[in-house]
Amino acid sequence: MSAAAPSRWPGPTASGPAGSGLAILVNANAKRGGRRVAVQIARALPGASVRLTRSQGEIEAWLRTLARPRAILAAGGDGTAVALVNAMARVAGDAPLPVLGVLPLGTGNGWAHALGAPKLHACLDLLAATPDALPTRRYGLFDVEGTLAHFAGTGWDAMILDDYRRQLAASRGPGRHLSKSVYGYLSATILRTVPKVALFGNPRVLVENFGERVFRIDAHGTPAPMDGVTRGAVLYDGPCGGASVGTCPEFGYHFKAFPFAERMPGLFNLRIFDRGAAGAVVAIPGLWRGKHPLRGMNDWFAEHVRLTFSRAVPLQIGGDACGMRRTVEYRAAPRPLPVVDWRRLLCLR
Repeated sequence: MSAAAPSRWPGPTASGPAGSGLAILVNANAKRGGRRVAVQIARALPGASVRLTRSQGEIEAWLRTLARPRAILAAGGDGTAVALVNAMARVAGDAPLPVLGVLPLGTGNGWAHALGAPKLHACLDLLAATPDALPTRRYGLFDVEGTLAHFAGTGWDAMILDDYRRQLAASRGPGRHLSKSVYGYLSATILRTVPKVALFGNPRVLVENFGERVFRIDAHGTPAPMDGVTRGAVLYDGPCGGASVGTCPEFGYHFKAFPFAERMPGLFNLRIFDRGAAGAVVAIPGLWRGKHPLRGMNDWFAEHVRLTFSRAVPLQIGGDACGMRRTVEYRAAPRPLPVVDWRRLLCLR
């Protein structure tokens, strides 16, 4: 077995000003004002490398200039974190990935919430007060169409995200502030997504297994191995309002879309919701809380699946719209990602 490639970032530095060894990527298009926040971060963490970027090329060029960071942090929400992770993977090649930190600066902040991140100013205070190595945990990801992500999906979730963004873009005046909140998310669901689903109905989906391991989540939330399930076996063939995959419990706004996602490292949680528009509206409170069991919800843990739909459906990856698809494949990523564990960091202070 060959030795792992040497890391581009072989080890942290922790001497000097409060921000020494930290690198922070700020999304120039962030909800809360990228440039202003970049200045705030630079003042709170003197010595840190703070970069305001707008493209993948800019992110990769910046990463290649870094030497021995303690952590590389994404400020800008789930989409920014996904962009940073994929840029790090390309720059690192086969070498170990550096520590990722997620700062809550986006719209939903699903990953930041799942990792226990407090508000931005509190995160900066914690980082400034921790000059040594940051506490971390290992986080699983999956690959979809060559992109590493922590959640993705087709159907309802992708439609809601698209409708939410369209509603936000059309908002003006005092109502725009409300549209940026969880109430805007819910109104987009009920006023835009539900009528479309009621009009066109749900497609069908065929789910095929191509991995070695599959677990079905029972009514008590316990993963039970599906013995005898071989490559090419059909896991599900039926109506599909939403088909989502996640290793992170949240979509954002504390919506617990994948309540079991972190239970089985190395696998992802696949969820198929088979109810129509009326059933989905009734189920919204339970869906939001991660209720289980929930009528119409089917759950598995898997490492490689292919989903084939009866018609083209919208796809979202990490909260970003990616167009329409008839077929989507998901594969568990072979290496976990070290991430800043904000809960442990809070306990240390």
